Amino acid sequence: ILKDRRSTICLDNEKGNHTMSIGQSVSKHRFACVTAVCAIAAACGSFALGIGRSIWFDEGYTLIVESQPFARMMDLLKVDVHPPLYYLLLRMWISVFGSDVMALRAMSCVFCGLTVLMSMVLLRFMAGERHALLASPFVVFAPLMLRYGYEIRMYSLIPFLSVLGTYLLLRAMREDGMRPDRRRSGRGSTAFRRIADRRWWIAYAIVVALGMYSQYMMAFVWMTHVLWLYVALRRHGHARRFPRMLIPYALAVALYIPWIPSAVGQFDSSALPPLKETMNLSELTSVFSILTTGFDAKRLTSGMTVALLAMLAVLIAGSSRLRDTAGSTVRHLAFFAFVPLSLLLVFAAVREPFTAPYGFFTIRYVCPFAPFSYMFLGLLCSRIVLGTRETGAGDFCGKATRFLRHWSAWLLSIAVLAGGSIGFAFQGNYIYEQQTTPQTARTARTVACDAD
Repeated sequence: ILKDRRSTICLDNEKGNHTMSIGQSVSKHRFACVTAVCAIAAACGSFALGIGRSIWFDEGYTLIVESQPFARMMDLLKVDVHPPLYYLLLRMWISVFGSDVMALRAMSCVFCGLTVLMSMVLLRFMAGERHALLASPFVVFAPLMLRYGYEIRMYSLIPFLSVLGTYLLLRAMREDGMRPDRRRSGRGSTAFRRIADRRWWIAYAIVVALGMYSQYMMAFVWMTHVLWLYVALRRHGHARRFPRMLIPYALAVALYIPWIPSAVGQFDSSALPPLKETMNLSELTSVFSILTTGFDAKRLTSGMTVALLAMLAVLIAGSSRLRDTAGSTVRHLAFFAFVPLSLLLVFAAVREPFTAPYGFFTIRYVCPFAPFSYMFLGLLCSRIVLGTRETGAGDFCGKATRFLRHWSAWLLSIAVLAGGSIGFAFQGNYIYEQQTTPQTARTARTVACDAD
């Protein structure tokens, strides 16, 4: 199902080696080292952006919840708007590292680094080492992921689960593709063998359940996976296998049953204020600008707008010069990046008329889908670098022209993303829906408190 004429990844069952059909393979050790450096750089970069930042309302709510006895904490979470997994993980983290604000931010930064690590693993699995290495700066200098990578909320946990779940899905599909419709009957068909043959599907089901225990927006990620499964199976003539592919989701629902009564109660009687933003064309424009520059559409300067338009122009021009189409891996990443946002838009369009004047959108809800946007952009640019036609004379002007054809999209896109990441060092943990930056620490210093 993942076959691409120019970037097929094959698995040797006997030796467990991966081979690529594009260019020269990169050693596993070197790739592992680069991946580790990228993950650490992202985690440290996000942590550095969070130093000295004041907490805001949602983070303060997290601190209040975590300060309660466990039974009281669970009672409070039942009237929250999110499931409990992040709070439980944070409680275990506090028992080891303490409850200092920066210590709490550190756990989110760890998940930010793990998201980058899994993004590199997924890119390698889908497109090979060379493309993954060229795309690595795009997931390291990812403004939205770095901004929410240090927040004391679940917005760095859910991207990690999204990417991990996608990798497990694709890995399970590849394993099934190597054993097409083979019945486990006869000699050697033990229960242990059947479970071992389905280990990737079981792991995927567990991650799906963990995602739903983290945030309800993850449902749009899993719905996208179901759609992708159906389209992929139908396209390759295996539509009859689709019902069997739904078994992992049934297992995930079974694992989620203990929380379902509390989830129903949250939707019915949440104690937190509802969202007010509607998901309209202005918000979609802001999603694009925030993903790339860190600024919403209302705060974009003329210079930033020119840079974004130039980036789009070189991406379109570079894609048109590829020797083939964008490639199946690019299309898959585009599917995982944009379909969840489209599903969210449709859901908001159906829901908002019944909840007016309240909407159903905030920029933070893009976090589960954000890694795929950066991977899509990185893989597209890497394909332009490796797949652009060789044209032009051998003189200086010809070499310069070839360099620009190969690298202009990659360099300009990285410059925009890096500039957006650096911008957060100056604008702080900006709250997009309130158009403010929290000043909790400064306010606390000015408030006189008595002994009580």
